[in-house]
Amino acid sequence: MMNEQSTSGMSKTNLRLVESAIMLALSTVLSLIKVYQMPLGGSVTLCSMLPVLLIGYKYGFKWGILTGFTYGVIQLLLDVAAIMSWGLTPTAVAASFVFDYLIAFTCLGLAGIYGRGFSKFVAGMFTAVVLRFASHFVSGVTAYASWLPAEWQGHLCLYSIAYNGSFLLPDFIICLVVGVLLYKPLRRFL
Repeated sequence: MMNEQSTSGMSKTNLRLVESAIMLALSTVLSLIKVYQMPLGGSVTLCSMLPVLLIGYKYGFKWGILTGFTYGVIQLLLDVAAIMSWGLTPTAVAASFVFDYLIAFTCLGLAGIYGRGFSKFVAGMFTAVVLRFASHFVSGVTAYASWLPAEWQGHLCLYSIAYNGSFLLPDFIICLVVGVLLYKPLRRFL
């Protein structure tokens, strides 16, 4: 027979799983609502990163990393046909899978790395998105180097910064504004 403590612990685990699944589903649906789409991947969405960032903040970076990785796998499965149609080499495809999806979205789970409190919430969101940007940057200078327009030859790093920043910065600003506005009403949830 289970004692009350083990039942309570199991209940908390179930709640964590259910909340994470709901937030992953919400992130996935929001990722399909695109403000604009870049030609070789990346888009500004209707706040699709925020639910994963919130799970990372609420449950800490270890659980957040697992949630972010799961979100990366979902995004990869949604985009795999498009990636395969771009004519990338097998090595470039593998690099894109790893850096643009598995590592980049896993980084979102680091939103809880600094602990609790409003300033730590904002700092965690910022850190998570900067690390996602860094992963996309690496992909840009490796997997997508062959796609670089002629006028950008010799400026690979600058091109990757400009390309990835053009969708990730507005996407982050949307998430930051909505996250700041929702922080106080959601404080009980977080």
